[in-house]
Parts: sequence; structure tokens; C-alpha cells
Amino acid sequence: MRIIKQLQKIAILLCSAAAIFLSGCSGTSMKGAILITEIPQELELDYSPWHVPQLEGARIVAVQPGGKTKILSVDFYAAITPTVSHDGKNMLFAAKEQAGDNWQIWEMKLSSGKTRQLTLGETDCTNPTYLPINRFAFTKQLSSAKIKDCNQVFTANLDGSNLQQITFSPQTFAALTVLKDGRFLAMEKQIYPKEGEQNLMVMRPDGTKLELFYKSENGKYVQSKVIENSNDKMLFVERSGSKSNIISLSYGMPLHSHKILSEGIEGEFLSVSNGEEENALVVYRKSEDENFGLFTFDTAKSLVEEIYQSKGYNVIEATKVKVMQRPRNLPSAVKLEEPSGLLLCQDVNFSGHVETNNDRAQKIEFLGVDTSLGVISVEEDGSFYVKIEADLPFRIQTLSADNEVINGPGSWYYIRPNERRACVGCHTGPAISPFNRQPLSVRKDPRIIKQNSDLSLKNANAKDYEHE
Repeated sequence: MRIIKQLQKIAILLCSAAAIFLSGCSGTSMKGAILITEIPQELELDYSPWHVPQLEGARIVAVQPGGKTKILSVDFYAAITPTVSHDGKNMLFAAKEQAGDNWQIWEMKLSSGKTRQLTLGETDCTNPTYLPINRFAFTKQLSSAKIKDCNQVFTANLDGSNLQQITFSPQTFAALTVLKDGRFLAMEKQIYPKEGEQNLMVMRPDGTKLELFYKSENGKYVQSKVIENSNDKMLFVERSGSKSNIISLSYGMPLHSHKILSEGIEGEFLSVSNGEEENALVVYRKSEDENFGLFTFDTAKSLVEEIYQSKGYNVIEATKVKVMQRPRNLPSAVKLEEPSGLLLCQDVNFSGHVETNNDRAQKIEFLGVDTSLGVISVEEDGSFYVKIEADLPFRIQTLSADNEVINGPGSWYYIRPNERRACVGCHTGPAISPFNRQPLSVRKDPRIIKQNSDLSLKNANAKDYEHE
């Protein structure tokens, strides 16, 4: 009996030793570590989401709470934009295995360092971010005869399958950030027919409901990826010339809540990310003679404190490894088998915050990339209702009865398959609520807008057109 008990104790000790051994084999926990991207100091410091291809030799480094560092991207020629999964166990990043390769999206298991490639193609794939349920979003470089080097947003399963393009206009996108409400932010800039100003846009993960979230003024522009902190504030770096500041926006009123958090701090900010409680992580340097390093930034007291500097390298971005709230998984109305979507405007003569009576538009024209898609008459109340070919980029301009342009063309839009969109008027912004009235246009069938339409301007006259 005594021998049996001794054997049982030995077996328990062996099992415990095996468990410890297997736990050690699984790798070191990265919880609490800060993942940074740094580039050799000899590279020109022109970092912005629009200049990713220039970041040759960039590497991803983990800085542990005790200050110990480890290069995570040692197997890659260049690696950038680490993004941590919501459970804190994995990391998406963009990388090149060798010089001359295109940027592709990879995922790393942080405990072991094991990687897998998620995208494969002949163009650059960058700006990865995790979506709520087993998918990720990223930008992919596309080109056509008229539009060169345009980054469009794609989504895919976390094994790289079920790839879907979700943006389609001649704009370029970068710096994706998923919000707690399930939507995500992206920097956007028009590149055709001429380069436009940079805007911060918000959309759903299926590409629907794309609209303006924030627009810089007075020659300033958003330089960094936007983060959402625990107080529902949006933080980012905004630049004007050589001056940059940490900016805060309110989630509920982003167009009317601009606040400078770094007022009075000398030096230059490059990017910002979430830290702990009131503290953010910022990439900062006090003078041009110094390299950019990683600092904590007290958003309440506007104080910076150094965390990490790397000799011979500039830090350009950082993110902390921690468990995060998983964003809402928004339902999708997109049905890829549907060839069109619907667009309703309540009054094309309502612009900004006023309803105009002078030069009231009698018609509107839909403009494609290089052609007119159609001209239709608006109703007496200024409304129109159209069924438009899905994923077809278009702009709208208002016309007089004699086809003279009154306003426009406006920004680029597209309608996803089966999407229903409505607007109050022209350039009204998302904060304007609709009038409490039924538009006259919805009492009829929607007008048809598509490529090669017989409603093009060359056929336009003062008469109305028959429904297709």
C-alpha cells in the first residue's frame, strides 16, 4: 500500500514537471509589452500613412514592462503597423520578407513568434486591423488606366480566405481604426480627377454608410492613426508645417469638439496610441536634433515622460499588448447578388444649414470617373430617388433647367449591393436631421442610374425622362 502511494506521488511530480515544461515551450507571455515600429535614423523622416512603401528596413520591437527588448520581425526585411488582437494573443502587421517584395499582411502568435501570411499579390497590402469576428481589414494598392496607385479597403477571414473589396471610389485610404461601435475610421484623400484634401471617414465593415467623420481646417491635416480611449475620446496627431499636436475629439460630435491636448509643449509629435487610464503612448521628440522616442502622455495634465529610446533608430508608432473590449459585430445589409442599391435625397437645394431659394436646382447629373452617368429632374420639393448600379463610383452636381451647373460636383460616393442610403441635402453633414415630411420622389419608382445609361448629358434636354 505504501509503495502504491509513493508511485502516485512520483506520477504527480512527473505530471507537474511535464506541465511546466510544456508551458515553457509555449513561449513567454507578452501581456503588458509595448510593440513599436522603428526605422533607421538615416531614412528620411516623412512618415505618414501615405508613405508606407518608403519605410525600408523598418522593424517591430517588443518592449517589456521591465525594459527588456526583443526584435519580433527578425525574419523580415521590413515590418510595420503592429495591431494587437482583442484577446491580446496575436498581432497583425505588414511586412516584406526580402528587399523588392511587395508589402503583405501577416499574423504572429505573440507567445511563440510563429507567423503566417494572410495576403499574397503583386501589389502592396498594408494598414491591417482586426474586425470583431474572425475577419480583418486592410488596404490594397490598385491601379487602372486613369487612376494610379489607389489604396482601396478590403476585408478577409483570418486565414486569408473570402477576400472582399468594400471601397470603390477614386480615393485612397489608409490608417484603419475599428471603433467600439463596430464601424471603422480611415483616412481618405481624393486622387482623381485631381488630388483633394485629406479627410477622416467612417464606414461599416461591409463598406456601407461611408461618411465624413472629421475634417482638418486652415491647412492642417491628420498625420497619425486615430485611437479611441476609454473615455470615448478620439486621439490623433494633427500637423501644420513643422508643428504637430495631440488632438481630442468627442465620439458623439467629432465635427464640433476639436481640442488641443498638447498646447504649450515644445517639440514634435508623430503618433499616439492607448496606454493606461488617462495616459496615452506618444511618439515624440523635443527637438530636431533628437531621435523620436516613446513617451507616456498624461491627457489630463499634458505631461510627457520618456519610456524608450533606440540608438540609431526613430520610433514611429506603438501599441500596447492587452485584452481589449471587442467591438460590436454590426449586421450587414449587403447582398452581393443584388446588382444595385437605393439613394434618396430629401432636398438638393438644402446646403449646409440653410434652404436656398435662389438658383434652385431643377435637375441633377450623376458623374462617373470619365463619363456622365445620367441627368434626371428633381421633384418640386427638391427630392430625388434613384436605384444606382452597385459599387459604381459617382459624384453629383445640380443643374438649372437649361443644364447649367449650379453646385458641384461634390465628393465621390458609391452604393453597395442592396444598400439603402438617404441624405438631407448637399454638404449637410451627418449631424443634420431630416425634415419631418415625405419626399415627393418616394411616391414614384426610383430612377435608374448605371453605366452606359441613356440619361447621359449629351441626350439631356428640358424634358423629364421616362422610367426605365
